[in-house]
Amino acid sequence: MIDAARLRALQARLMARAQQQPPRDWLPVVIAGREVGVASPEVARFLATATPHFRLLDDRLRLVDDGLDAAARTALLHESALRLRDAGLLRGWRDERLDVRPEPGAAPLAQIERAACRTLGITTTAVHLNAFAGDGRVWVARRAAHKPIDPGLLDNLVGGMVPAGEDELAALAREAMEEAGLDIAGWPLRRGGRIRCMRPVPEGFQVEDVQVFDATLPPSAQPRNQDGEVGEIACWPLPRVVAALESGAFTLEAALVMIDGLLRQEIGDG
Repeated sequence: MIDAARLRALQARLMARAQQQPPRDWLPVVIAGREVGVASPEVARFLATATPHFRLLDDRLRLVDDGLDAAARTALLHESALRLRDAGLLRGWRDERLDVRPEPGAAPLAQIERAACRTLGITTTAVHLNAFAGDGRVWVARRAAHKPIDPGLLDNLVGGMVPAGEDELAALAREAMEEAGLDIAGWPLRRGGRIRCMRPVPEGFQVEDVQVFDATLPPSAQPRNQDGEVGEIACWPLPRVVAALESGAFTLEAALVMIDGLLRQEIGDG
């Protein structure tokens, strides 16, 4: 048995790291009259002077998009992201677009290159799956050493972004196949908590909503990575998982997701 109070204490410490405010001199990013992100002074000045698409007004970085629809805004944001990349202010280009929303569940205002989201502090949505074995063990994955973010750290068995035009369940199913070779269609998935991480990161400012899912894998399941993004997959006993959580061996997001799932497993007090 694992001490639930111990997990909750660790959860509180990790949430303190995951819930931070942007630096005071960073500027809100406004698209279609709605605040959608936050940018460093360097990025804001660059976009306001090196592109015709942004303007500094009232201590805000505003996209010049009066009368434009979502497709036109997307085109402006794509050109701006390319200029940021070429200026060395954006790294890790993914050639993948994410929706830009003023708040969860709202209609998208535009789409933007994934790598630009942290540069502009734009909220992203991710899905993660806690994969439990029927004997009480937990499946964990180790991120590949070549990953640009958190290489070599432990992760949930499945996790990834929800791209533009895809819903959470579709994204989870796709990631499960790519990262673990699992077809989860028809599985009895359990929806867990929704965790918001907001903190300064080397790429800018991360704002990410993570939807947690839980599943118990059948004994016959043998997860195998398909896309080269995972270096190792293993099934660990709970004490080893908790020790890894406490030592910082997991990514921050994966640790919070794992704790969220473990506490729902009613593992009780030890």
